[in-house]
This record gives sequence, C-alpha cells and structure tokens, in this order.
Amino acid sequence: MPKPVPSRAAPPPKYNVAIVEAVILEVAAELHPQNLTAKELALRIISDADDTREVETAAQAIRGLCEFGLLSDGDGEIVMPTPAGLRAVALLT
Repeated sequence: MPKPVPSRAAPPPKYNVAIVEAVILEVAAELHPQNLTAKELALRIISDADDTREVETAAQAIRGLCEFGLLSDGDGEIVMPTPAGLRAVALLT
C-alpha cells in the first residue's frame, strides 16, 4: 500500500493572493472616492511593511485587480475601484 503524500500547508492568508485581492478591493471600496496610490492602498492592509513577501503579495493583488478591471490605475499611480469593482463589493458584502 503506497504511503500518503503529505499535503502542503496552505500559505498564511497574508500571502494568499486571492484573499489579499478580496481585502484590497473591499478596502478600496470603503475608502472610495479617496485617491490613494497603489503603495498607500497596500499599506492599509499590510501588517509588516518589512516583510517583502507580504508587500509583493499585495502588489501582485493590486496588479491582478487592475488586470481584471476591478481597480483602475488610469491616473498614474492612483488606484481606485471601477464601477464594476464597486458593484462586486456591494453584491458580496
């Protein structure tokens, strides 16, 4: 009988891009229409600014939300929820 393969533990939530995307979108919607840079928005949810993995996860989440049209980065560094992003948050909360 083969030995069971040990499962890899799930990453902590602060390193899970999908979870971080959801949190960032919710925070951006709550702060709307306040204008924040991507860095300022990320710092709203990052627990340790010296944790490069956490910072990169937040940056990746923001890029993903922009790519999927839920955040807009049209004004240079300023990011804000799109109408679709605001509607998604409204429907899911």
